[in-house]
Amino acid sequence: MCYQTLNRFSCIALAGVATEYLLYGCAEGGLDDINKLDSLLKGLGFTQKKVDSQVRWSVLNIILLLRRHERARSKLAEAMTAGKSVGSCIETIEDAIGSDDL
Repeated sequence: MCYQTLNRFSCIALAGVATEYLLYGCAEGGLDDINKLDSLLKGLGFTQKKVDSQVRWSVLNIILLLRRHERARSKLAEAMTAGKSVGSCIETIEDAIGSDDL
């Protein structure tokens, strides 16, 4: 697995816990997501120090992305709450972010 793919996967895996933290100031859920990512990284031969570094980087990166694209996150939440399809949710994100920032 290349590092770019691993970095993206790590951010996606921790996006839920990061969103919960941003919205509520704490994250009660997400420990399972962190543990699963931890196990995956160890399975790839990462040391615990490297695992911890990857998890920290991923959380910080996804928080920055979520803050930068708060409008898109909010619109996506509305679309998901309304039961929109995955394709419609993707379109919602693309419309909210704009083509220059994709």
